[in-house]
Amino acid sequence: MSIPTQNHIINGASVPPSSGQYIDLVDPVSGQVIGRAASGSAADVDQAVAAAAEAFKTWKLTSVSERANIIARMTLVLAANMEELLALEASCTGLAVTRLQGFDIPAVMQFIQIFAEGLESYPFVEYPPVRPMPEALDVKVVKQPLGVCGLITAWNGPLFLAFLKMLPAIAAGNTVIIKPAETASLAVVRAMELIQDLLPLGVVNVVTGHGSDVGAALSSHPGIAKISFTGSGRTGVMIQKEAADTMKRVTLELGGKGPGIVLPDAPLELTAKGATFGFLLGSGQICISGTRLFVHESIHDELVARMVELVSKLKAGSQFDASTTLGPMAYRAHYERVLGYVESGKAEGATVACGGGPLEVEGLPDAMFVQPTIFTGVTPDMKIYKEEIFGPVLSVIRYSNIEEAIAMANDSCFGLSAGVWTGDPIAGQEVAYRLEAGTVWVNDWHAVTGDISFGGHKQSGYGREINISSLEGYLETKNYLTSFETDPSAKPFFGLVHRGV
Repeated sequence: MSIPTQNHIINGASVPPSSGQYIDLVDPVSGQVIGRAASGSAADVDQAVAAAAEAFKTWKLTSVSERANIIARMTLVLAANMEELLALEASCTGLAVTRLQGFDIPAVMQFIQIFAEGLESYPFVEYPPVRPMPEALDVKVVKQPLGVCGLITAWNGPLFLAFLKMLPAIAAGNTVIIKPAETASLAVVRAMELIQDLLPLGVVNVVTGHGSDVGAALSSHPGIAKISFTGSGRTGVMIQKEAADTMKRVTLELGGKGPGIVLPDAPLELTAKGATFGFLLGSGQICISGTRLFVHESIHDELVARMVELVSKLKAGSQFDASTTLGPMAYRAHYERVLGYVESGKAEGATVACGGGPLEVEGLPDAMFVQPTIFTGVTPDMKIYKEEIFGPVLSVIRYSNIEEAIAMANDSCFGLSAGVWTGDPIAGQEVAYRLEAGTVWVNDWHAVTGDISFGGHKQSGYGREINISSLEGYLETKNYLTSFETDPSAKPFFGLVHRGV
């Protein structure tokens, strides 16, 4: 069977990498090469920036209604090619088709709807009230696009993240260069190829390749006005440093170590299923996963026992099998990293309630599955308590006092997600108010809607994405002040310089 070989998309055309090199993309379940992506370089980024900059000259002048129209039509293109896009996304990420159909793709469709419907009512121009001092001026506040934006996405939801960033950027009138994760670019490249006919040449470009080559070139390029990045904190710090020399705008959505607090009155079954869902969706390879669970001593043992029982019923297998409920780690180095954390938990004295090692699946000898692992007896000095693992690993911490639990939950460099499990949702909201995170759930986890703006606190990043307010991150504010007074002697401030003249 032939495998797809994808080039860059620059100025609407398929452009081979200047290096002539390609990256093999590997299915993390079968272990087989399922595609090849262009291995980009700084020279390819230069070419894409030139195309995007030229396109920006006219795209920024298009009407809001025209941009909204183009965005709305993307739904039809994606729907017509859904089967192909699902297969590409699942094959290079290991994400279950059931998850892609149930969450990622509906979310992309919702993003499109949000910007198609909300764009024309967005206040790109505002008229503040007229003030008499120093004189009656006509004031207009205009929000204008920044220019060329570099969008760098992660491997744990490539298509979802690409649209999450691309839509507000082009809706605001910017042009973009998308750099997908080097291990998982198939669906992103194909989707952006499919929408080229809707857009003027050069508005949406894609350059694939390694972060050290393409990502670094985007972050330091003087022709890029903004970087939006989703990924690790370490890379986020590097991007900030590289962007500083040219004063780029930066939006960062980084790591997390989501704490969930289980109050004494929490419903057992809701909490057990919800907390298990919170740390195992996507096999824990989601930044907002709930990976620290603070459980009141009165419910601790019963809850852990029920969660262990639920975990035992999960089924690891092919991402194309509808019965699969547990996926693999995305690539070899990450698989080994997650297993290293599991071993560190054992070595530092945590108790393994279930799991604790690699998971072998019959018929899939090269798959990179990790057993869903629940540790109890976890203390704040352990690596598994403090560091983001990004795998199917949960740390359970017993507590007796709610003040102690809140303090421990907040004692983290991360602040992306948090949650409260309780039989009293109103009381739960009081606890939620005190948790330091960009999103806090009460009796739920992973619930995301287009009505919220999403982002983190502390080292989980800054800037907001998802809803219509995310346009702010792609706009520059300009003030127009117009005086209709033509008699210089009637202008009060002129007299501060021109006295008696």
